[in-house]
Amino acid sequence: MKYDIMYKLFTFLIFVAQVSFAQSVQPIGTSNGLMTTAQMGRSYYEVPIEGSPYVNELFKKGTTIINGTHKNDGLMRYDAYHDVIEIKNENGSVRALLRRENIIADIDGTLYMVRNYKSMGQVKAGYFNPLNEGYTRLLIRPKKIFVQAENPENGYDVYKPAKYLDVTEYYLQQGDQPATAIKLNKKSVLKFLNDDTNDIKKYIKDKDLNMRSKEDIIKLLNYYNTLDKDTTML
Repeated sequence: MKYDIMYKLFTFLIFVAQVSFAQSVQPIGTSNGLMTTAQMGRSYYEVPIEGSPYVNELFKKGTTIINGTHKNDGLMRYDAYHDVIEIKNENGSVRALLRRENIIADIDGTLYMVRNYKSMGQVKAGYFNPLNEGYTRLLIRPKKIFVQAENPENGYDVYKPAKYLDVTEYYLQQGDQPATAIKLNKKSVLKFLNDDTNDIKKYIKDKDLNMRSKEDIIKLLNYYNTLDKDTTML
């Protein structure tokens, strides 16, 4: 009799311990966070991520322009991590816009155009924001990368949370040639233009242009595009 009571009590305690353990483990894989490597095999927690993969989290009024004529309005946002434009339908579902050169998206006044560009010895296609018109254009490539969380290696280090880091780049493009990444400085711009005349340098000096300013670079490109050259408009 005494043995049966002890056995039942022991079994009950094991059951309670198992239930308590199961309740202490949190679900993973939600849209709000990731699980770090250090947490694998241990208790699971949602890890907060700093920043966002989007240029703007909110969906904004936008228009898609196909072949320069056909237009569709909708709510849009740009995912700079995956290089994707998302469109929200009336029923709340979200789909990705086809990435095609003949499809332009205007999101709250900012144009997103697909252009070829050079990357690591290859030619790829991606979204760019054009900053001026003409044969030679300055382009912005909105881009974000994901940086994993870093646990402290010793008592002097601090925990660094996972985050999306903005690494937006600037490019120059002439005609339909693949765009080339540049730095916002005089040396990088003049190297791309590869102009042997003194017209460009004189214009920069006369207008006192700051070649670290995208606004002044645009002024230079607008002047450059007026020069008598065998060029084709984009």
